[in-house]
Amino acid sequence: MKKIWLFLVFTLFSLSSVHASDILRMGLTAGGNISKASSDGKGVLGTGWNDDMETGFYAGLTMRISLPIVNLGIDASALYSQENVTLPTAHGSVTNHLRYFSVPLHLRYDLELPAIREVVIPYVFVGPQCNFALNELKWYQEMDKDATKNITELEKQNWKFDLGFGVILFKHLQVAYNYAVPLNDTFHLDTANDEVSDNFKLGTHRVGLTFYF
Repeated sequence: MKKIWLFLVFTLFSLSSVHASDILRMGLTAGGNISKASSDGKGVLGTGWNDDMETGFYAGLTMRISLPIVNLGIDASALYSQENVTLPTAHGSVTNHLRYFSVPLHLRYDLELPAIREVVIPYVFVGPQCNFALNELKWYQEMDKDATKNITELEKQNWKFDLGFGVILFKHLQVAYNYAVPLNDTFHLDTANDEVSDNFKLGTHRVGLTFYF
């Protein structure tokens, strides 16, 4: 009788472990950021100024959780993310590396079709992304032969909203794309004499790979 109880306990533990692995998946993720800054056109860099696209990267940990509702789930990540922006000066330009601790949280819909779910699972996702700045922004402009340091301010918290899609291959490899819509200003520039100022938003395309254990 004791052996039977031990067998049942072992079986239940095994089943619960399998069930847990289906519900929660952990993984490593990395990819590229392609960012574009745009101003509100108040004048520091010209009306309607738009920067060229700049490339950066991100990397970190992620997890995916299946919800009780069929095909719905959530995923959350903790990332180190770098986005770049190049600002013009009187004698060329200066590139800033904006470094963040990035926390995206997504609601996702996985299209699990019985015939192909072991090979490929397409999915779509939406959700907020909160970025905590890890460094400062610097911009210099020379005026009348005197080097003047202009006032710059990088928002300590930058909010975006992700819209994206992807596929899971063989239950372990995930390929995804999303566009992060800026919800607040990313940084501000002001001339030293406060004559003009500009507010800037940074929209970002993200393309990445995730490996789930």
